[in-house]
Amino acid sequence: MKITIKTVKRIAIGSAVAAAALFTVFMILYGTSPDFDYLLVAVFSVGVGPASFASIIHNRWKNNIEKAMPEFLRDLGTSIRTGVPIHSALEHTSRRMYGALTNELKVLVAHMSWGMNFEEALAELSERVKLPLVKRATVLILEAGRHGGDLSEIFESTARYIENVNTWTLRRRMQTMPYVAIFYFSVVLFLFIIILISRMIFIPISQLAQSGVPLLRPILTPIETRRIFLHTSLLESFFGGILAGKINEDSFLGGLKHAMILAIVSGVAFYIFFR
Repeated sequence: MKITIKTVKRIAIGSAVAAAALFTVFMILYGTSPDFDYLLVAVFSVGVGPASFASIIHNRWKNNIEKAMPEFLRDLGTSIRTGVPIHSALEHTSRRMYGALTNELKVLVAHMSWGMNFEEALAELSERVKLPLVKRATVLILEAGRHGGDLSEIFESTARYIENVNTWTLRRRMQTMPYVAIFYFSVVLFLFIIILISRMIFIPISQLAQSGVPLLRPILTPIETRRIFLHTSLLESFFGGILAGKINEDSFLGGLKHAMILAIVSGVAFYIFFR
């Protein structure tokens, strides 16, 4: 399924508006209820959930195209090396299975059949998919072609370049996975400390104060304490999640799924231990 980064941003804006509307409704209906704080987790999930799922689909589509590009360029270069014209070579390769790239190649061949030359059709493909790696490969091919280079060699060298970039990207993601785990661990550790402190200090002090023990007047009520800690946990989940996405996937939108998971974990923990 094709979802471009532009579509992901539109979904993110729409889900943010929906979350703001839902927050307003909950504020009007349940603003004085002790359970209002738990509804914030639902609002948070509505705000980041659709965009996070769209980002996952976009990343799969993006990775599918980037992995298929070297094979496509090598097949194209091989066809040209045997003397097949560029249009016929593209039409032949567009019938092969390159995953999500196959549909884009069919559109490219259709545009060339309508009168576009290869350079214009390739530039249009780059603008349509809007992937940084495809744009860089397009620039390499077009610039080398303008200076009279051998197309088969250009496609082969570009395929090697894309493979190197894909390998480096995969290695970077594997190396940054421990940093993503640190964000998850920090939220879990924060929840553990908050639950421990509340169970051992805040709740007993509140109970003793209600029983009439002098000199024990809590500054905050249990509901106020829970509210402050839950809001803090949600903030940590949001910023920790988007930072994890930026470190691991080089995209803040890619971190929305981490933020949603951490927010749900925080809400469930507070619901179980502070109910």
